[in-house]
Amino acid sequence: MVAVVAGAAALSAGVSIGASKKAAAAQVAASNTAAAAQERAAALALEAQRTASAEAIAAAKEAAAIAQQAQNEANSQAQNLERVRLNEARSADEIAFKAAQAASDKGYDAAQEAYRTSYAAAMAASDAGYDTALADANKGFDTALTDANRGYDEAQTAAELGYTTAQGDYETAYRRQGEFQDPYIKSGLTAQEQIMQLMGIGGDKTAANYGQYAKAFGVDNFEKDPGYAFRQEEGLRGLDRSASARGGILSGGALKNIQRFGQDLASQEYNNAFNRYQTERAARLNTLGGISASGQAASNVMTNAAGQLGSNNAANALARAQATSANSIGRGITTGNIAVNRGLTTGNIATQRGATKSSNLLNLGEATAGIGLARGNTASTNALNLGASTKANDARYYGTVSGLTLDRGTNTANNAFYVSDAAQRGAANVGNAAATSAYNVGNAAANNAYNIGNARSSGYAGTANAFNNALGQITGYAMQAPIDRAVMGYYNRRT
Repeated sequence: MVAVVAGAAALSAGVSIGASKKAAAAQVAASNTAAAAQERAAALALEAQRTASAEAIAAAKEAAAIAQQAQNEANSQAQNLERVRLNEARSADEIAFKAAQAASDKGYDAAQEAYRTSYAAAMAASDAGYDTALADANKGFDTALTDANRGYDEAQTAAELGYTTAQGDYETAYRRQGEFQDPYIKSGLTAQEQIMQLMGIGGDKTAANYGQYAKAFGVDNFEKDPGYAFRQEEGLRGLDRSASARGGILSGGALKNIQRFGQDLASQEYNNAFNRYQTERAARLNTLGGISASGQAASNVMTNAAGQLGSNNAANALARAQATSANSIGRGITTGNIAVNRGLTTGNIATQRGATKSSNLLNLGEATAGIGLARGNTASTNALNLGASTKANDARYYGTVSGLTLDRGTNTANNAFYVSDAAQRGAANVGNAAATSAYNVGNAAANNAYNIGNARSSGYAGTANAFNNALGQITGYAMQAPIDRAVMGYYNRRT
């Protein structure tokens, strides 16, 4: 198998070498033919360029002559048109100047008449307004004076009513306060009399308890103590029962026991009786003292209420006097102010009337002067505008004519330049065509030689590539053959 593959590769290399030699020979022949065709084309192109240049120069001269004639005619027509436009512009400026002057004069006359009319109307309106203002002001001051007097009268009446009402309210409050405090005052007086009677410093001296608490604690008080009497009675009763149990006979020992019991009881209960006496005395006196204090407090309240009533009465009377005085003073001040304001207002109205009349006259004079000044300024401006328009029209006309003359010279020079330029371009084109033809012929010869060399080099390279390809195929087959055999064996085993 290796020999078959090597033989096939050698055969393929031989075929490739023969094809490369034939291709190189064909390339050499084609290069020679192309060089000859290039020389012929260069000669024909040079001849055609010479002919085209001569024709272009002739056409340029003819076109320049035609353009020069057309430009001369257009220039003459433009100058004639500019003369017509100049005359028309001057005529229009004159007409506009006269119309503007007439319109301004008419406007100023109308403005002057309008100022006179408005001055007369302003004076009539201001006089009517000031008369009305003066009448309204006097009416307002009269109304204000009437209202002020009525207000002060009402204020005085209200102050009198307030004083009377407040006085009655103060007295009613004091009387009700006395009604509220009277029970406490009476009970306080009763308690005070009882305390004085018990202490022996006042009250009913014939009463059984008169001076009761003014005496020191004595035996009679001790013996009257309920606790002592109760214990004494109970103790004696016990002794009696004990004696009865023994036959009712009081022995010497029993008598001693009774005596000792009485002594011990007196000794033990005296302090207790004294303390109870002091406690009962303090409780009674404190109770009477509290009632007496409440009466004293009620009496103090009424004392304060009486003082407050007096203060309120005095303050109320003072307020009444002050209100009456303030009303009187206010009435006088208000009346005076109204009179002063009436005079000031009347004076202001008269002053404003004069100022308005003076201002109207001044405005009329200023307006008349302004109209005259504006009339002169407008006439001067119109004249200046006419002169400026005339000057501008002349400058534009002569500038345009000068420009047209300059354009004619420029066009003539341009036409001559175009003819000269056409000749120069024709000569340049012929020279460029000759140089290009020579370059193309030389380039064709160089390309022919280059192509022949490339053809031969391609033949040699083709031969070398054929051998390399054959060698590569053999090497590849040698490397791939074991893999192919392994794959074929795998598939044979599978099947």
